[in-house]
Amino acid sequence: MTNIFEETYNTMRAAQRAFKAAATDEGRNAAEAAYKEAEDRITKEGDTAWKLWRAYEISRENENEILNFDDIIWNQEVEPLTACMRENGIEAFTYSCRATDAVETLWLFKEAGCRIGEMVEVNLRKDLWGNGYEKGHAFKMSLN
Repeated sequence: MTNIFEETYNTMRAAQRAFKAAATDEGRNAAEAAYKEAEDRITKEGDTAWKLWRAYEISRENENEILNFDDIIWNQEVEPLTACMRENGIEAFTYSCRATDAVETLWLFKEAGCRIGEMVEVNLRKDLWGNGYEKGHAFKMSLN
């Protein structure tokens, strides 16, 4: 099963490295085109894939072991996000949103076939002083 989010992440990072290493405009243009092509692949998949992609990219940049959603997930997004994760072989994720209705969102994930697991610590963002990451707490979920 292909995870387009991991493929896109790797392609975009390779394009960024190629851009930095390019000695010519032609090389930089080729790197930009590769980056844009990878980004367009997600865009073509629609809003659900784009929301998942943003969380995936942030999770990878923050060195989390698995996908973490730390933003609000609206009720109507739960089932499409769950389906998209399944289609891409994502077996687990964490949910660290601090919104007042986060428990309701967790319930909707449960209703969509996810199993609520233990609470874990996740990296939310780079520490202001560059000393690692600001930590947060999340529910670990698995897709059954």
